[in-house]
Amino acid sequence: MGKRFSSSFDSQAGVEGLFGVLTGPDWPATKAAHLHDDSRTVRRDVGPGGAVTLVVSRALPDGVPGFLQKFLPRDPRATQSDVWGPSEGGERHGTWSAELAGAPARLGGTMRIEPTADGSRYIIEGEVKVGIPLIGGRAEAFIAAQVVRLAAAEAELVRSTLA
Repeated sequence: MGKRFSSSFDSQAGVEGLFGVLTGPDWPATKAAHLHDDSRTVRRDVGPGGAVTLVVSRALPDGVPGFLQKFLPRDPRATQSDVWGPSEGGERHGTWSAELAGAPARLGGTMRIEPTADGSRYIIEGEVKVGIPLIGGRAEAFIAAQVVRLAAAEAELVRSTLA
């Protein structure tokens, strides 16, 4: 069944300003420097209408519980792919997925940036599915909570970057 989650934050920047930070060529290096997650750009493509695909590899956060560690590869890095479409009606919509090679987990969902009266709102929705009998539900809850914490840390970094 999986564990669903969502996260959102507001920014004083407009939709395109926020989009520019989240998809810019410097975003992975900014995250690496401030979040200490060793983010690295794997690929960044700009398509028609300003669509952007950004693929980033990063180290997993510390604190993975023991019951999950044996399911992780020796060099636990996650690869996240964000695929954003062109602007539609003043909003940006996209999909995201994250992979951890060799781990029995799937993560992915949608994201959007929409205008607000004071700027914009970034909304991430997703689902985690872990294919491990007996502990899958606990693993899904842990991973979903980690993704929400990461989104909050990135939101603070976005705010300081835009300031």
